Amino acid sequence: MSGVRAKFSFKQLHTLKHALLKHMQREDITDNDFKSEQALLLKINYQIEKMKER
Repeated sequence: MSGVRAKFSFKQLHTLKHALLKHMQREDITDNDFKSEQALLLKINYQIEKMKER
């Protein structure tokens, strides 16, 4: 799955970011889930910053 590329709009990335942040606040989150979701959040934030630069 790491090789999959998808194009998202700036608004879509922000929606994903906020949904993921909310999802990461659940009570039953495991350490592994938190770490993988945090890594995904970093990727999303990176893409948002790249779009802001353009």
